[in-house]
Amino acid sequence: MPREAESVLAGILEEREATPTCEMCSSDADFFLYEPERVSKFVCWEHVSPYAAAVDEPGEDRPTAVRL
Repeated sequence: MPREAESVLAGILEEREATPTCEMCSSDADFFLYEPERVSKFVCWEHVSPYAAAVDEPGEDRPTAVRL
């Protein structure tokens, strides 16, 4: 996982008081999608796509999905 994604996630979680929820539905978030200057959001397992995101590893031209 890229350190930048982990660092951004740590900063966001530090500011939050509640458990993150998916931005696509009302479920608890399972992943944090991150790509610098493009994507920064929480999603559940149903709304993260391995075709659109590189899960737990850096991806070329795809956001990284960091497991919470």
